[in-house]
Amino acid sequence: MADFRRYLPALAGALLLMGIVSTASAQTAAFQCVANAGVPPLLRAEGLTELTGDVVLNCTGGTVTAPGAPVPQANITIFLNTSVTSRLMTTPPGNSEALLLIDEPGTASNPGLRPCTTAPSCTISGDGAGNEFRTTAVNAFTGTVSGNSITWIGVPIEPPGTTGTRVYRFTNIRANASAVAPGASGTPGQVIALISATPATSGVTSSSVPINNPQQIIGFVSPGLKFSVDNSLAIKQCVSVTNGLVATLTYTENFATAFKTRTSAPFTDTETSPAPVPQNIPGLIYNAESGFYAPAAYPGAGLADFGTRLKATFNNLPAGVTLFISTISQPVPGASVARLVGTESGFFFPTPSSTTIAGQPAAAIPIVNGSTAIAVWEVLAAQPLSIDTFTFNVWATTTANPANNSPAIGQATVNGSFAPTPPVFPATTGATAQTASYPIPRFIDTSTATPVLNVLVCRTNLLFPFVSNKNGFDTGLAIANTSADPFGTSTQTGTCTWNFYGDSAPAAITSPTVAPGTVYAALASSVAPNFQGYIIAICNFQYAHGFAFISDLGARNLAMGYLALVIPDPARTADPFPSAGVGSGEQLGY
Repeated sequence: MADFRRYLPALAGALLLMGIVSTASAQTAAFQCVANAGVPPLLRAEGLTELTGDVVLNCTGGTVTAPGAPVPQANITIFLNTSVTSRLMTTPPGNSEALLLIDEPGTASNPGLRPCTTAPSCTISGDGAGNEFRTTAVNAFTGTVSGNSITWIGVPIEPPGTTGTRVYRFTNIRANASAVAPGASGTPGQVIALISATPATSGVTSSSVPINNPQQIIGFVSPGLKFSVDNSLAIKQCVSVTNGLVATLTYTENFATAFKTRTSAPFTDTETSPAPVPQNIPGLIYNAESGFYAPAAYPGAGLADFGTRLKATFNNLPAGVTLFISTISQPVPGASVARLVGTESGFFFPTPSSTTIAGQPAAAIPIVNGSTAIAVWEVLAAQPLSIDTFTFNVWATTTANPANNSPAIGQATVNGSFAPTPPVFPATTGATAQTASYPIPRFIDTSTATPVLNVLVCRTNLLFPFVSNKNGFDTGLAIANTSADPFGTSTQTGTCTWNFYGDSAPAAITSPTVAPGTVYAALASSVAPNFQGYIIAICNFQYAHGFAFISDLGARNLAMGYLALVIPDPARTADPFPSAGVGSGEQLGY
């Protein structure tokens, strides 16, 4: 007992020392940051400038900077597994729209956003309480883009001390999602960010930044657009068409946020784009093409040039065809709206069209390079909680003039994609950070051509079921072009191709041109010596009628005549029974 009493003062002293050490440790807990990316958004696999989720560092501990002393600095870099495509800015020169925001400026607890105007870094002094970024110190910085990385140079690293949390938010990071490989078994690809910090190599003092969980997923990549064509129309060259419905183009987003407005500005039912509004609350999800946009501090940073644009590219348009398209999505009005714009990368809306077709506003599509036309619509209102679908009608007008091959024979196709796409900008450089001359958003075209309009030659298919010039017989063949009539029919001129099937059948031959109101006649012995079988004549004009007369030499003993049968055009399918249990027969007529 005496020994215990002797050691008691020493034990008490040791316990007091341990308490002091423990208290001191609590006051000077190590400075550290934890990275997180919240809920990564879905990014369009077609996108070159997809806005990723923010990267956030939540930092605790450390010792606050003494009053008046310079706050230590570090360089912070974010690396992506794809190219960074955040826009480069002219002010400050060389830096990008990718911003670092400290302590959530613009929120109720920190309403002031104060940009660093001496980029790439700004020096600040401590206030002894760690509250500099909420009072007078600059709290917003621009990053420098290099390939697949962004670096913020000379970032002030002020530990929050024993109370509170310091928040470093990295926003307006755009990525080339089109270069991200899809995941296994159809799962989305991933945009991955790796954040690293090193002591500043210049400035007043340096600081290291321990970061936990430095690798974060900041976006999942999946195709954003589904395009389809309905009601593809075939036009006959010899029949004039006025505003005939060619097709309905349908654009459907594959996930609910693939179609976005420029900013969160409310839409009114007008023909002009809503003016952009600030989006300056850090961390708030706006579901727009623009990101964090605080025009008073950083004019242009984070602002997209337009909302999602949808493009229809018509190729191989036959000469003599005029196309009209809907200027507004159907049906109208609605909660989701897309309207026609002038060009795929232009910043204007055309004058409202006075043309209406079937009660719908419509406009003619200008044709370029002789056979190509492009129509572009911009999304002005979209619903982020549901799948949006926009449909646009396409109409055609033609004037029948077969004698001059108008409209020209041929098939047009259409591609549906996001816009703009190359060649508005070089495809090889469009996937990198660019100045304002490169639009945001921009995309690659992953579409395939779909038939949309077909101009067919006007023709008549005639079947002569029995023709012979054997055993003393011969057959006279005649084809009349009756497109000249008293009913105002468009006259047509064309040849007839004779196809022979049977004994001693020769190769197909083509007749001379058969003019309207004339008859072409020939003997089988002249065009197909020693032939017996049947003939199918394909005449490149409507209203062809055929007659055959079979007789022995001199028609002394036996003679017979008949009208050629007309095979409907287009011809029946190769399968005579296109649906189970339904026989089609020959389907021939006079």
